[in-house]
Amino acid sequence: MARAFAQRAERPIVRQGDCVIAYHQEAREIGEAVLRAGGNAFDAFVATAAAENVMAEGMSSFAGPLCVMVYHAENDQVVYMDTDFNDPVDPMGIGTPTDNELGKAVLVPGAPAGLEALATSYGRLPFSELLQPAIALAEDGYLVNRMLAAALAYSGDVLKKTEYGRNTFFPHGEALKLGALLKQPEVAEFLRRLGQEGSAYVYRGDWGDHFLSLVEAHGGRLTTKDLAGYDVKWCDPWTTSYRGYTIFSSSCRSYGGLWVLLALKTLEQTTLPATPRYWEDADSLEQMIRISHQVWSEPDIFDYRVLDDPESVRSLLTAEHAGSIWERVRDKASLNFMGRGGSHSYHIIVHDDEGNIASGTTTIYANPWADGLFVEGIPLACAGRVPWNTKPGQRRLSGFSTHLAFQDGQPRFAVGSISNSLAEASFQFLVKLIDYKMSVRDTVSTPRFGSFDARGDPTKPRINFGRNWLDPRVNSGIAKTLKTRGISVKQDGTVDTGLGAIMRIESGGKVEGITAPIPYISNPFGLHAM
Repeated sequence: MARAFAQRAERPIVRQGDCVIAYHQEAREIGEAVLRAGGNAFDAFVATAAAENVMAEGMSSFAGPLCVMVYHAENDQVVYMDTDFNDPVDPMGIGTPTDNELGKAVLVPGAPAGLEALATSYGRLPFSELLQPAIALAEDGYLVNRMLAAALAYSGDVLKKTEYGRNTFFPHGEALKLGALLKQPEVAEFLRRLGQEGSAYVYRGDWGDHFLSLVEAHGGRLTTKDLAGYDVKWCDPWTTSYRGYTIFSSSCRSYGGLWVLLALKTLEQTTLPATPRYWEDADSLEQMIRISHQVWSEPDIFDYRVLDDPESVRSLLTAEHAGSIWERVRDKASLNFMGRGGSHSYHIIVHDDEGNIASGTTTIYANPWADGLFVEGIPLACAGRVPWNTKPGQRRLSGFSTHLAFQDGQPRFAVGSISNSLAEASFQFLVKLIDYKMSVRDTVSTPRFGSFDARGDPTKPRINFGRNWLDPRVNSGIAKTLKTRGISVKQDGTVDTGLGAIMRIESGGKVEGITAPIPYISNPFGLHAM
């Protein structure tokens, strides 16, 4: 019998104007303090993201990528900042899923450049000042929470590979326990230097030199040219209409934003009944899952040449193209998944009393702590094992999924999702907010489905359309009906229906936000549900 989720959603945070939504309470409080000190939403996002990366439980890293959707209220401007990974300039340095050389899995990081760019382009306070709270957090330490304790137990073999991992997380030979104090002085020094020297410390300075030496020692071929050539990309978001709203979504080489817009445009070809809601009705749930499957089968969203061409993207977001996907949904047409894997991450949303919004994801794009390689306390990602057919030295494709929904020219919802089923989560969050007009708490706490992450041969597609993750609270009779229609579901053990954060912005300035609850799976990191 399927078990219920281990934890309910938190209480929504309700504010007038200023509001910070993040997974760690300490990080959220740091962002709130920045707003009180005169910073704006972009300052608060930088400070919060830095704190989240200090406390990240291996799920994010300053050596990872970053994406942020920016709404600048004074200019009424929406722009997407892409600081995802770059592939190596040398084609021989590009890894494969079966490569045993750990250095080939390491790519050029984007988070340091992104944090600095957001602060200098849109913030008010000095970048170095925004990093001070995270420096104090790393230097003074913080208490190990349940998730971190579970992650340490789960990732012990990885973390024990290096002296840093053993000394930091396994003092006296045992993993830090729940409630222990974790200090990271190396991370504090990294952030201090980052604040003093800016991102040049990473891309042209001492940290970059140490990074390249470690990568080379493990078979990688990144060079000073790779680091020095990294740039921040500011892009117009992908946009479409949906049931009276204008949706702005992550763009550049993010297929995640386009995926969600295509799913919404396909669903717009029909009307969801108000009752029963889709997770309470086999017909509606089947329809939603089949829309998800057909959008994953769209080859163009994984073609960097299409993503680089706004006209091509706009042609995909027409009612005519959505109608063709809807026909395949109704006909239960065959499927051919074109994309690959997911990541571990954190999503942050900040709104200030001027109406500015920063909504973005910071991630490691790997299992916790990746391969256990650290440079000055910063874990290196291993995203190079997820091959995308982009050119050497160029930005890779990503699944980032962050969205702003406007109505009558005003922002009404901010939605961002993370984990393997991040695209499906954003799709369902927006449907619940717009179609069902649900509260933010009900939006994140009611059942969802996800696309099953198939294990095994890493060279093959990682979504198994023959099986789908489904919240264990969904009626077993509905699951049986789906199975008779060719849709099998998994409702016990690990059930990944995505995580994320959402925010509702009302016309009078009232803001309400929440994160999707952790643990969102019935058995996180192999632990028994509490």
